[in-house]
Amino acid sequence: MTDYRLDAEPGNYSINGSPAGLEVTRGAESWQFFAFVFAALVTLALTLLDEIPDDQWPWWGRIAPKLLAFIVLGYVTLVDNRVRRWLLSRLLPAFKRERE
Repeated sequence: MTDYRLDAEPGNYSINGSPAGLEVTRGAESWQFFAFVFAALVTLALTLLDEIPDDQWPWWGRIAPKLLAFIVLGYVTLVDNRVRRWLLSRLLPAFKRERE
């Protein structure tokens, strides 16, 4: 006669491998969006600076505020992680959504 006894031990659940990590990959669409936002903000800033009358500028001229606006906006929109994450999570989906 055949012996059908079950000699199994209790199971053990385990996961082996490297710890999970987060990797952010930026596609061409997101970089194009950053460039669009940067260009729009720089255009707006330079246009507003051009509206200030010539006699209101100090002796060192009009180029310094424009250069400063370009550098600050470039840093904020292209380098600062907090602003870039906000742009990608809040502003980009609003532009990508189809309108009726």
